[in-house]
Amino acid sequence: MNRLYGLAIIFFFILSGCVSAPDTVRDVRELRQDHAFYLTDRADPLPAALQARMDGDYNTIYFSVWHQSRPFHAWEERVRHDFKRYALRPGYGENKKPHPSSWLKKMQQNADLEGYPNALTRGITIRNTNLRELPTNSPHFTSANGDSSAWPFDNLQRSSVPTGTPVFIAHVSADKAWALVETSFTYGWMPVEDFARVNEDFIKTWESGRYAVILRDATSVLDQNGRFLVKASVGHLFPFTAIKDGKVQLCVAMADQNRRAVIRQGFVPAEAAAAKPLRFTPANAARVANELIGEPYGWGGLYGNRDCSAMTRDFFTVFGIWLPRHSEDQVKEAGAYIDLRGLSPEEKERIIMEKGVPYLSLLWRKGHVMLYIGAPQGRALIFHNIWGIRTKDLQGREGRKIIGQAVITGLTPGRELSDMDTAAGSLLDNIAAMNILSADVREAPAP
Repeated sequence: MNRLYGLAIIFFFILSGCVSAPDTVRDVRELRQDHAFYLTDRADPLPAALQARMDGDYNTIYFSVWHQSRPFHAWEERVRHDFKRYALRPGYGENKKPHPSSWLKKMQQNADLEGYPNALTRGITIRNTNLRELPTNSPHFTSANGDSSAWPFDNLQRSSVPTGTPVFIAHVSADKAWALVETSFTYGWMPVEDFARVNEDFIKTWESGRYAVILRDATSVLDQNGRFLVKASVGHLFPFTAIKDGKVQLCVAMADQNRRAVIRQGFVPAEAAAAKPLRFTPANAARVANELIGEPYGWGGLYGNRDCSAMTRDFFTVFGIWLPRHSEDQVKEAGAYIDLRGLSPEEKERIIMEKGVPYLSLLWRKGHVMLYIGAPQGRALIFHNIWGIRTKDLQGREGRKIIGQAVITGLTPGRELSDMDTAAGSLLDNIAAMNILSADVREAPAP
């Protein structure tokens, strides 16, 4: 009787919320969140000659927008299609109220696409900014409430863009406040105040062939008098000038009174930057990854944070390895592609551990990309910035066990959760492909 009474008390406390679940999943709690801890092989996994070629390819792609005369990504049909999509689903705003029909009509009128493209010039970002699917900073949520259909998943957020990024300006809105621009990795609407126009002399100086890459998040770039110029983070690029007095001297793009780009000299601590590309070694890979670990999840780069593909992209930029912006493109458009569809979870993990090169291999499932970091204890480990694990309660309501940061986990994080949505499957269940970036080929044979 006493035993039954005790069980009843425990059950009561659980139902009343007095016994709380752990804050995050077991992998994050129990796996050491330190990349240096997992360094086991200090061999050279990326030949210097191959890395140099990859870095040269990176620079060619990165500056390509300054060497085009027409939109490459932002075709008129694509731009118009963005407006059409949201006309069919106006969605919800930051106040959780439905957008009125006038919301989109006003933007369409301001976009003035009848004359598209009306600019066809070149520029450079002068601050960290965003590319939006429509010319507005207001959000568009699929529903007023929900885990993956509301905050923070603003459908209009296409990508963040670092300061100092070359852009091609295709079109300017009627009110002159927004521009449809292309970067080397995607396109979207950007506030005009966030970029300046460049001429041939500026391009010649900026595209110098000598670049520095930032190694430390939230690094302040200061002028020679110690005044703030811009904020830079891991993977941001600047033309490199010199190293002196323990500081790296960089070129920083600013705007003059006519919105033309001018170059100012900026300085960061020597330990916060390196000549691009930083030589890829396991120790350097762990060092850069540790700068990113624990960073909050940021859908599309919102709030200055990273999502899964932005994190892998910035990580590899340090080493001069180009990746596209979106997760599926990252795994399909670079390195050696290995198709893992149709295999059992056990077969997938075996192939990943056999063929994967730590810190040079990507794993992909629809909507999510992960960096394979090795199998130091006979279990494949990954580094990824993840929102959460799908759950489903007894009433069938879907949710997430929020992780919301960049973490080291195995391939089945959250498997201990009693409400894990088993029908949705684990990461391992859903992994569809692997990409080995250090392979000097475009495609690898299927396993």
